Amino acid sequence: MQKRDVIVDAGVLISLTSSCLDNLLYFFAEKHNLRFIIPPSVENEAVTVPLKKNIRKYLFSAIRIKNAIDAGVVVVVDAKLTDDTKNLMNLANNIFFARGRPLRLIHMGESEMLILAKQLGVEYILMDERTTRILIEAPILLKEHFEKEFHVNIMVNQKNLQKLTNEIGPLRTLRTSELVMLAYEKGYFKSFEALEKNVLEAALYKIKYSGCSIGFKEIKEYMSGVR
Repeated sequence: MQKRDVIVDAGVLISLTSSCLDNLLYFFAEKHNLRFIIPPSVENEAVTVPLKKNIRKYLFSAIRIKNAIDAGVVVVVDAKLTDDTKNLMNLANNIFFARGRPLRLIHMGESEMLILAKQLGVEYILMDERTTRILIEAPILLKEHFEKEFHVNIMVNQKNLQKLTNEIGPLRTLRTSELVMLAYEKGYFKSFEALEKNVLEAALYKIKYSGCSIGFKEIKEYMSGVR
C-alpha cells in the first residue's frame, strides 16, 4: 500500500507528546500507512532548539519527537523553500487591512508548511493554529472575525486573496482533536475496554489544555454521539 503523507506543524507534535499521545503517530503510520512530514523549521522549533538550549518546559516533547523522527514515523523533508516561503508569507500578510495597515496572518513556519504541501502534492495539513486554518479553507471568514475583534471595517485586497488561493490549492486541515477522534474510530483506544469512551474524553480534554483549539461545547457534542 502506498504511503499517504500529512504535513504536521510544531504545535501538534508538542501537543501530542506533552499529552503522552504521540503513540497515535505510530498507530497511524503502522496501521494506516500514514507518513507525517515536517519541514526543517518545525524540527528546529520543536526539537533542536529545546535540546540545544535545555529548555526544560519543552525537553520532554523534544525527546519524544526526536524518537519519532529517528523511527521514521515523522520525516523531515529538506526542500528548497526559502524564496517561495517568503513570497507566500508576504502575500498572505497583505490581504486584510485595518485602518490602512496590513494584518499579519502567518509567520515563516506556517508559510513553509504551505509551500512544502504544494511542492509534495500533499492534501492534508495537521495544525491547530486557527487563523492559518481559516485562511486555508475559508479566508473570507477572517474578515468577519477581524471586524468583530477590532471593531473596524476590514478592507480586503481581492487580488492578493485570489493569488493566495491559487498558490495554496485544494488543501484541507485537521486539528489534533480530530486526529484523536479518528484514532478512536479506528480502534486505537479499544485496549481500555470498558473505559474506552472515558479515555477518549480524557484525551480530548488533555489536548485542549495542551493547546489544541477545541471548545468544551465541541467535546461535549462529539462525546454525545460516541457509541
